[in-house]
Amino acid sequence: MKTCLIADDSKIIRMVLSKILGNMGFNVLEAEDGEEVIELFNLHAPDLVFIDWRLPVMDGIDVLYKIRNQKKIKQPKILFCSSLVDVDKIKEALQGGADDYIMKPFDEEIIAGKLAILDLL
Repeated sequence: MKTCLIADDSKIIRMVLSKILGNMGFNVLEAEDGEEVIELFNLHAPDLVFIDWRLPVMDGIDVLYKIRNQKKIKQPKILFCSSLVDVDKIKEALQGGADDYIMKPFDEEIIAGKLAILDLL
């Protein structure tokens, strides 16, 4: 079973994503701040990480760089999930190592499409 780590400071967003990804067969982990993301990432080596741009303690782009700079053999697919409609921020995330970007609000169909493109479904 594939594992997904959801990083968002909104409990509602984490709950919605957990339900969607659980229905798709993922084991789901949740983090509400950047430090917790790194801790769970190191403990569980997830296949997929959803990262919100705005996270407490350490923002999403810093989390992305920390994950991508680790010398793990198996790197996860990383999807940024944000309400930011800033082309420069999206570009920064993709150039920093994110595999794709999902805008809020999203639905199960959008997520399934992104995961299919990333060969996770």
